[in-house]
Amino acid sequence: MIKKILGIAAILSLGACASPYVATPYDRAAHNVQSITMMDDALPEKAIAYEVASVGSNFGLIGALVDAGIQASRQDAVNDALVSIDFDAEERLERRMASALSTQGYTVAPLSGSTREKRDLLEAYPDASGVDAYLDVSVTHYGYLSSGAGQPFRPSVGAEVRLVKVSDRSTLMENIIVYNPLTPAEGVVTLAPNPQYAFSNRAELLENPARLAAGIEDALNQVADTAARLLQ
Repeated sequence: MIKKILGIAAILSLGACASPYVATPYDRAAHNVQSITMMDDALPEKAIAYEVASVGSNFGLIGALVDAGIQASRQDAVNDALVSIDFDAEERLERRMASALSTQGYTVAPLSGSTREKRDLLEAYPDASGVDAYLDVSVTHYGYLSSGAGQPFRPSVGAEVRLVKVSDRSTLMENIIVYNPLTPAEGVVTLAPNPQYAFSNRAELLENPARLAAGIEDALNQVADTAARLLQ
């Protein structure tokens, strides 16, 4: 469990990388992509509800174990609250992404089946006909993040996005988008959190599941809209 918590912290701390991230910008005039198929299965199975450097982790191994238990309990409670109102983050992201791409003038094809390891872009793409490119979106995390004990929980989403040409599998665009990162990273598209969705503690997070879900959906919408603008 401690390894899992540390893994989440590493994902959220993109700014700690020694060298800046180098994106691949898209040249719409050069590539002339008209139709896109979106790859599915983009999100992790569970939302996060993570507090950085919480008090328990400061007291050695026992404290770290207690802290991991607290983090896991909070995450489970948040996900149970989302299930209680049938909130489907994957469906919301896919719907918004299709709408945002249509606004940019693209024809969006039905989703193609794919098998991926969560938090990873695909290594190979299935055969596709009648479309120019695949849009591969891998959400590394989504949910709520607090920067420390006593600090509010705010929505946070991280996503890798890649546009791949169907004919030769060449990468036409690749970038990382992070909504409310712990620390901004050079080269990464960083989005500020919406102040409307700030929760002071676990009790407030769970008080209204609809508002809890609305904060996540708002963050996913901003990531989807930003991904589409990278292709304008």
